Amino acid sequence: MPEELVTIAKFFTLGEAKVAQGRLSSEGISVFICDEHVHAIIWHMGAAFGGIRLQVPDSQVVRALEILDGFEPDATEEEDETEEVPCCPECESLEIRQVSSTNPRQISLWSSALPFPELPAQATQRWRCLMCGYQWQEVGD
Repeated sequence: MPEELVTIAKFFTLGEAKVAQGRLSSEGISVFICDEHVHAIIWHMGAAFGGIRLQVPDSQVVRALEILDGFEPDATEEEDETEEVPCCPECESLEIRQVSSTNPRQISLWSSALPFPELPAQATQRWRCLMCGYQWQEVGD
């Protein structure tokens, strides 16, 4: 006769439930997510049905609760590693290229060979969108 499953936690998103399931599975605990498919089909009614239930066999309840003690599914390390992807501020296209900028005064100084002091260089980058043609500058820190 199989053991009875006991609900040890409830989650409102499938992602949080899957993270908790992975944590328990990595510790060797048999874990079952109940109502996973109902939530996938009618996601907007998930809270009305009591959320997604995380269940473990009756003999593993104490150990599972010890493992999940202090567990916060929102505090994942992946969020800290996200990288901002540059895009066009006008049309939000990812098809952008850096434009090489030449200072016309610098060219005239080189051609005249006069020893003028150089202006302090600002760390600026010029970008151009390949989709809409918009051009902009970003000033570095």
